[in-house]
Amino acid sequence: MQKTIVILIGLAGVVLVQPALSGEWRTKLQTGPTMTVGVKIWDSKGETTWSHNASPQDPTIGDPTSRLTYEDIDSTVAEITGHIELPQRFYLELVWGSGDIDEGSLVDEDFLSAFGAQFFDATRSGAHLFSRTVSQVNDNGLHYYSLKLGRNVFNRPDRKGGIGLFGQVQLWSEDTRATGIRQTVCTAPNSLCAPAGFVGFNDTTVIKNDIEWRSLFLGVDGYYRLNNKFTVSGTLAYSPLTKVENEDTHFLRTDLAQNPSFKLDGEGETLNAEVNLSYQFTRSFTGHAGLRYWKAKIGNERAGWSVFPAGGGREFADLNELESERTGVTLGASYTFGGQQAADK
Repeated sequence: MQKTIVILIGLAGVVLVQPALSGEWRTKLQTGPTMTVGVKIWDSKGETTWSHNASPQDPTIGDPTSRLTYEDIDSTVAEITGHIELPQRFYLELVWGSGDIDEGSLVDEDFLSAFGAQFFDATRSGAHLFSRTVSQVNDNGLHYYSLKLGRNVFNRPDRKGGIGLFGQVQLWSEDTRATGIRQTVCTAPNSLCAPAGFVGFNDTTVIKNDIEWRSLFLGVDGYYRLNNKFTVSGTLAYSPLTKVENEDTHFLRTDLAQNPSFKLDGEGETLNAEVNLSYQFTRSFTGHAGLRYWKAKIGNERAGWSVFPAGGGREFADLNELESERTGVTLGASYTFGGQQAADK
């Protein structure tokens, strides 16, 4: 959180310093193309879930074999945006965001088949969840970069509204570290898991997860001026061309490799949506508040899930699901200079 605040203060300086520039440099900036520099805070909460099925290789385990859920992963993100208006109503926009993981939980669930329940003498018969542990997530962070090229395809004659179409490339990565174990469910305490109620490894990293989504979007954005001060705007983008790399390392599993223990490469889809309410303090300076939602996912037919045993080699399992979601409120400000802004003053 402290790192995010420091970054944001620095970015805010970029927005606020322009009015104080010397007359010569101020004139140069205002006589060029219309450009906007913005900063935002994204107070976000995220979740990543994946599960796989290795029961074809081992009849004692269930389908799903294991499900990991990184839930309530809070991060306060500092973001900077650069937007420039180009000829023929085209525009270019670059966004960078970075934040720390503030807190969250990892829920690790494992399943037995009916045969496995009997084989391991579980306290419950039939296919079932035999182990659930909870670990704390409060380390590492998330980062994203995007480049958008768009065109304003419709503008109202009174300039109260407009619609644009765009293409966008985006990289979104999250790195999490989970520490400690609290065993909440165990039906095979004599062979597969610690008894329910066990707490341990409090200062030990037990699992780390690194996930990266790379997407190519098509989208639409638009705005409507409610009056001379307030403007509502929104963006909706969809990517049918998303690639993901996901790696898990289980440090307490002596039967698995540590670099990583599991790895997934796959293709999926991503949806980004955002709505903003802006208030124009001056012709150049604007404040923003909004809501943002991102979701990326892949299906089992579009991925390869690899398991790396400690002794070397590679085994394969079927993926059931993998998805990441992040949502939250945004607050920010922007400063516009050059082009039409200079002419309006």
